[in-house]
Amino acid sequence: METIEELKVHYNWTEEDEENLRKVSWIGEKYKEEFVEEFYRYLGNFPDASKYLSSEEVRDRHKEKIKRWFVSLFTSKYDAQYLKGLYRVGEVHFKIGLPLHYVQASMNFVRSYLMNIINKEMGTSAETNRILISINKALDISLDVMINSFREEELRLYHTMGRYQKILIENVKRISWFFDFFIVFTLAVVGVFLIVWIIYEIWLILTGVLPLERGGLSVLGSILILYAISELLSEEIKHIKGSALSLKIFVGVALAAAIRKVLILSLEGSGAYNPLPCDFSLGGSILAHIQS
Repeated sequence: METIEELKVHYNWTEEDEENLRKVSWIGEKYKEEFVEEFYRYLGNFPDASKYLSSEEVRDRHKEKIKRWFVSLFTSKYDAQYLKGLYRVGEVHFKIGLPLHYVQASMNFVRSYLMNIINKEMGTSAETNRILISINKALDISLDVMINSFREEELRLYHTMGRYQKILIENVKRISWFFDFFIVFTLAVVGVFLIVWIIYEIWLILTGVLPLERGGLSVLGSILILYAISELLSEEIKHIKGSALSLKIFVGVALAAAIRKVLILSLEGSGAYNPLPCDFSLGGSILAHIQS
């Protein structure tokens, strides 16, 4: 990991930047309470934020730490001690399993919040621009250190594993990739078959082979299953790209299947659900097996 001196060189950090932050250090004290409230409202954008802030006690401790960090952004000496503190923050985030994306997105919120506050308090001027440049540098340094601490913890965890553990993990990753590919391929193939089947059912209705009542509900049921397959396929692609699986998609699939079942039962109860003519009995039995 880079030293604080190296980071200062990389981000062109100077004594003037520290002086610029000290000029607006009163903002940290004045707005720390408001900042925490706004920040927690922003955290509501993350659907699983409550997973990491599980109790009132945890949230209270977290709010106090956020306040201290917000004030220290303007008042701290940007030295090795400050770097060490940021590194510990990154370590804690890694240990609780917080996605790195959350840290990066949150820093963007902080940047926007401070730009609005500085412009509100100081207006537009050359000095305001210099202060904003220094604030952006400070935020970039903080984000850099926290990201690097994430990566170093990941590497440390990986290197502490034994040889056979590493081999097992690599092989499991390859197998998982094969499973994902097979699922995507299978869902795509089944989706194409269902599209063909829906067109086939519509043709049967138009030619009078299927009664309109039965055919219309059958097509609707097929479309519901196609919708479920489409959602599963989309979710699996997102998963391959690195996104977490959403429980909502499974609820949607279950709902589609339940509606399809209700349609079939309503047809059976009215006597309108009869097997297709013998010419189509194989296709009908296959579709009934897939959809029910």
